[in-house]
Amino acid sequence: MSSFRRKQNRFPFETGFSNLYGKNFIKVILFMILLTAWLVSPSLSAGAASDFRQDSGDIVVVIDPGHGGSNEGTKENGFCEKEMTLVTALALYERLSQYEGVTVYLTRVEDTKLSLAQRAAFAKAVEADFLFSIHYNASENHELFGSEVWVPLEAPYNAYGYQFGCTLLPRLRDKGLFIRGIKTRRNDKGTDYYGIIRESVALDIPAVIIEHCHVDEVRDYPFCDSPEKQQAFGYEDADAIACFLGLSSESLGIDYSSGPDDPFLQEVYALDTGKVVASTLIDTTAPEICSVERAAEDYEGLQATIQVTAADYDSPLMYYEYSLDGGASYSPRQPWPGSDVLTGEYQDVFQVTLDIPEGIIPRIRIRAYNQYEATSESNILDGYGVFRRPQEMDPLVGPESVEALGTAVNPESAGASGSSEVHGWLGAHEGTEPEEDSGQPMRIQDFLLVSLLAAAVLVALTLMVQILQAAKKRRNRYKRKR
Repeated sequence: MSSFRRKQNRFPFETGFSNLYGKNFIKVILFMILLTAWLVSPSLSAGAASDFRQDSGDIVVVIDPGHGGSNEGTKENGFCEKEMTLVTALALYERLSQYEGVTVYLTRVEDTKLSLAQRAAFAKAVEADFLFSIHYNASENHELFGSEVWVPLEAPYNAYGYQFGCTLLPRLRDKGLFIRGIKTRRNDKGTDYYGIIRESVALDIPAVIIEHCHVDEVRDYPFCDSPEKQQAFGYEDADAIACFLGLSSESLGIDYSSGPDDPFLQEVYALDTGKVVASTLIDTTAPEICSVERAAEDYEGLQATIQVTAADYDSPLMYYEYSLDGGASYSPRQPWPGSDVLTGEYQDVFQVTLDIPEGIIPRIRIRAYNQYEATSESNILDGYGVFRRPQEMDPLVGPESVEALGTAVNPESAGASGSSEVHGWLGAHEGTEPEEDSGQPMRIQDFLLVSLLAAAVLVALTLMVQILQAAKKRRNRYKRKR
């Protein structure tokens, strides 16, 4: 658990409070006193349904399959969002209709195009108590993954959305999906960015957008790559809506009429929506702390272990990515260890072991992302040697030259001159600078060949000398005889 204080909390009035009052300790204490008084008040509702129902009859729910007609939505990896949303919405309609005390409508049942205003107007015409807009997601750089719920900006609609999001998202997490959280977005005019939410709230209808997963990311699209899996999302949505509304179904053998069993949801549902702040927090500030330090290196195993320390005091950290070239390029995003965007928890210190490509000198950097995609970059870890698997060496030769061992990743980023100091085997293991290569060393085979040639020449010279000496003696004897 983090030792840093969090400001991302479970309730919209708490997150909004952090936006209005910041980090002033005295005001935080006063807020906690007021919060305690609200929580013990007998006027608090035990469930969400009584907070927004318009009459004592059936709850009216409108299911809105996003997109349709020429508005196809995202198209990635062979998926077409307008088709997926209709499959999920029809399954949601079929299951939710099996609960008692609810009337369910669909804004479309075919591949037809509707404006956002038309969808909201339909919900108003049937006197809807809530509108759920069904969607699938994709990101510009195909790097995001996970499920999220978008809720209205203003009270009390933000509180209703938060209650539902806290009901649905844990179910999707149990399926194995990463949870991106419950968020709101503001447009340039200061109102809700997403049109279906904006148009519905303008007609006094609570609305949320369910983004089930990202169809363009390898960790997500296996959850939605068939009609059966898209239908399964609809069933999860239906049961979450039933739990949120306090419904029961005799045919399904499910009874949520007494409210949720989960202690966390019980706390969320005890929210007094009349006391939430006017506007939910939108965190636009980067994480305050992000640093990295060396923990261990395995040069022959091609791995480096680093320790990351980071904190954000306004919203939880959600992703991280690492760079081996000082920040010029980054890895795919990874889930932040221990991140729970529903409770605001995450690990502020963790270690991670990185695989290092052979033959390089890494310059390691970390980038931290909070729930609203604001980022901070860490310091750069320099001073590593070359990561290289062990190789057999001739005992007469020694280690290879620095040039043969490898170079730093992205040396241009090391300085304005475009050069980077390269630490070779000696520099990495003995703390000394490698000497320059004096030339190609002689192999033992070459040495033996030269020695044999020299011996042969010596023998030949010796024989020649002996032959010459013998010839000289014969000439001398011949002269004496004459």
